[in-house]
Amino acid sequence: MGKYDFIKLGNLLYWHDPDSGLSNGVYQVASIPENIEEDSVILIASDTSEAEVFPSELSPVSYTHLRAHET
Repeated sequence: MGKYDFIKLGNLLYWHDPDSGLSNGVYQVASIPENIEEDSVILIASDTSEAEVFPSELSPVSYTHLRAHET
């Protein structure tokens, strides 16, 4: 199992924006390269925003993240 196997097109992932407390939350993977490396750029999107991030900035969604996203 690879380090970034949880990053798949369409998956929901958690991203903490280091520059803004407003962009934390659950995002859907919108675009990924064929092979994900440390310096790959992953496009993620939510209903209100999108961002290009490195794989190391993403984490699998936990139950806690989903509950916070619902409120």
